Amino acid sequence: MNIEMQNVTNPIIIDQYYCDQTQPCQEQGRAVQLSHVLYQNIRGTSASEVAIKFDCSRAIPCREIYLQDVILEPESGGSGTTATCENVGYVNSGKFYPQCTP
Repeated sequence: MNIEMQNVTNPIIIDQYYCDQTQPCQEQGRAVQLSHVLYQNIRGTSASEVAIKFDCSRAIPCREIYLQDVILEPESGGSGTTATCENVGYVNSGKFYPQCTP
């Protein structure tokens, strides 16, 4: 499968801290376990600076998140894209941009 994204806000996101309220959510001692997720053959542009966001729980981290040939560049004239990767075990093969920073 090939996915083409054009000027997408938050193209790839896993957020175990998401909640539907005005105040920030507090960290919970338990969460849904996320594992064996595959992002493959995704290309295009991101409207947001953070193109890839994995915000996983410290108590139950995400694991075995696979990234294969994922390229998300800034929309024309943008300064760049970033990836934030908290408490996630990921495997990348092929091209992967932007990279998670340690």
